[in-house]
Amino acid sequence: MQDNTDGIFRARPIQKVAALVIPCLASLPIMVMPFIFGAVIDQVQVDSSNATYATSAEISMIALASLLVSIALKVLPPRLTALIGLSLAAIGHFLSIGSTSLEPMIIARAIAGFGEGLCMGMGFATLAQIIGGTRLLAYSSGIVAAASLISFITVPALQSHLGSSSIFWFMLVVTLICFPLFIWMPTAKLKQLPNAGGVYALFNIKSFSLFLVAFLASSGSNTLWLYFEQVGHSAGMDLAAIGKLGSFSSIPTLLVPFVANFVFARNKTVVPIAVVCLLSGIASYFYGAPPSVIAFCSVVVIMSFLYVFLIAYIRMFSAHLDSSGRTTAAVGGADSLGMVVGPLVAAFTLNLTTGFSSLSSFGLALQSLCVIPCLGFLFYKASRHTRSVGNA
Repeated sequence: MQDNTDGIFRARPIQKVAALVIPCLASLPIMVMPFIFGAVIDQVQVDSSNATYATSAEISMIALASLLVSIALKVLPPRLTALIGLSLAAIGHFLSIGSTSLEPMIIARAIAGFGEGLCMGMGFATLAQIIGGTRLLAYSSGIVAAASLISFITVPALQSHLGSSSIFWFMLVVTLICFPLFIWMPTAKLKQLPNAGGVYALFNIKSFSLFLVAFLASSGSNTLWLYFEQVGHSAGMDLAAIGKLGSFSSIPTLLVPFVANFVFARNKTVVPIAVVCLLSGIASYFYGAPPSVIAFCSVVVIMSFLYVFLIAYIRMFSAHLDSSGRTTAAVGGADSLGMVVGPLVAAFTLNLTTGFSSLSSFGLALQSLCVIPCLGFLFYKASRHTRSVGNA
């Protein structure tokens, strides 16, 4: 397969590695959020509803920082932004380790989230600007999947030594490992590159459609994922089996970069996004009330693969449409925003005390709604083509 030539400037291999790995730091908390959620409950001794404030603070800040990068990309130097983001993430994780009450924990997770969001927005935007960077966006999903798999193996083993704060120690170590990479981030800002249409380019139908799809898909998938442990128990699994399933479900997602690049090379349209959303909706329908343990395990593996593939493909497609990187950064923010809004809407609208069937309906509805912006995208593209033919 030939390199994708979308982008604005050429980068050295080490710059590509830095721009590829640094944003994965912000994506990892989303994959290990059940660990963070449980750690907050155990460490500061609160119930699940109060623990949601801390996790929501982190994810909200990831979304906010990513969107701020998308809007202010023209004036943000990538190297300095990455340095600030990595520093804030490390500070947030360090403060979380020592937090013994809810308020300091919320502040600590918000600081970590804002730093992670800066890393996510700037990293993905930089990849979109690099020539050949579009196909590298798929590999970010593989890196996050590998790190997630390592976390599912490492964090439980560390808990006997470090207690409930083991996930924060794990994230701190990962951040410190990534820290030196900021040196190789590009120094060139968007204003030094060819004009990409200004900030108003964000607010066109194509960019907004991708933003909406990422938001809806994330709201549905991550809401279901947040209740993974509880649904597993209702399906008849013990905690050890649930942990093994979480680890196993990460393994197939390691193949996502290859599958995403294969599909993208042959179909650079919004159609794969619509198909995957429909398949995710069908899988969601069987998630909350599976007929058997085997069915539940199968649904979890399928949903994990489809979600990781969807986010990878949307990032690649957004970079293909907008080489300035703004849309790619905004899509990253939409993914994080969905993880905040989805669980909150579910908490206020669903009755989960008697079972999780309504959770399945919630996931099915949101994944099905993703088809609407996809159709809007196709209609807009068709109308533009018709007008261009008519003017010829």
